Amino acid sequence: MLILCEGRVAGEPYVMPFTGQRVYSVEELCYYLYHNIYTINEEFFQESLAEWLRDETDHPALAKKLQDMMEGTPKLKDLVVTILCGCDYYRENEIRSLVEVMDEIANLPVYKKKKIKADNYLLAGHYGRSLLEYRKLLHGSFAVNFTTEEYGDILHNQGIAHFYTSSFAEAEYDFREAFARNNKKSSLRHYLWILLMEGREQDFERETASLGLSEEECEETRAMYRQALANCRVPDGAPGDIERYKKQMLQSFD
Repeated sequence: MLILCEGRVAGEPYVMPFTGQRVYSVEELCYYLYHNIYTINEEFFQESLAEWLRDETDHPALAKKLQDMMEGTPKLKDLVVTILCGCDYYRENEIRSLVEVMDEIANLPVYKKKKIKADNYLLAGHYGRSLLEYRKLLHGSFAVNFTTEEYGDILHNQGIAHFYTSSFAEAEYDFREAFARNNKKSSLRHYLWILLMEGREQDFERETASLGLSEEECEETRAMYRQALANCRVPDGAPGDIERYKKQMLQSFD
């Protein structure tokens, strides 16, 4: 994706909180905000952003305005619009459309906002933080607000967070329970892949038989697992390599 930049290109990029993505101009910053609006929250706007705008992109007025706003309690959409209006990358009607989307997000029920927050942490690779948020959703007062399928989807995402932060056993449990609720192939496959990953062939055969999977479906699951295995680097046996290898496996599944 090429982005036309009319202003100064930064010598040092701004590294986005959570995602780690780098931008080198105000235009790239605007593009990022516009296309990732569901992942943007108040924590995105930090002192370092204003400093970068001032020192690296030669936008002292925009930096000062943003800094003054952050010292108060501005609305999220006001912060976003301020940056979008800092250059001419987006037209007025495009900004108005984005404001409408932000208003819709602002009017979501609290439990849906919290799920978006947890999902954003997961997508950004902040698995520990996402895990804390998923636990609150699954075991707190918000749990009653989710449908059975939605609850299963949260369990699935919690399984991914567990996979990266704690144990495969907890991830296995999450994926199995997720499938029992959302009945989605993705949750089932993650559960079966972990069994194969752990070398538990008998458990795999028992579970697939119990779930009524056909021979063709079992072979498809194995084939996808083998393909993921082929796409990963083989560990050299050094301490910790097996764990890193298994994590790489899950990335191949996703």
